[in-house]
Amino acid sequence: MPLTRSAAALLALVGLGVTGCLMPSKGTPVFVDHRAGDFWSGKGLLLEVSEDRLECRVAVRDRALFVHERWVKCISVHPRSAATR
Repeated sequence: MPLTRSAAALLALVGLGVTGCLMPSKGTPVFVDHRAGDFWSGKGLLLEVSEDRLECRVAVRDRALFVHERWVKCISVHPRSAATR
């Protein structure tokens, strides 16, 4: 019985990861403003910055709470202080 529960929990976790409901585990906490898109919350993670520093790859949630990784203009990405986490 315990094996079945742990297998079910693992399957559920993998399913959430595949469907885009889990945020990436690495990245710098940032705020992505409304100019970059229509998000549930501006809280996101900065994953990468282009060589010319004009585009940033961020992970953010949409209004359906799915996580999207997309390239946006770095002008719409702002640092987030520890108090707003």
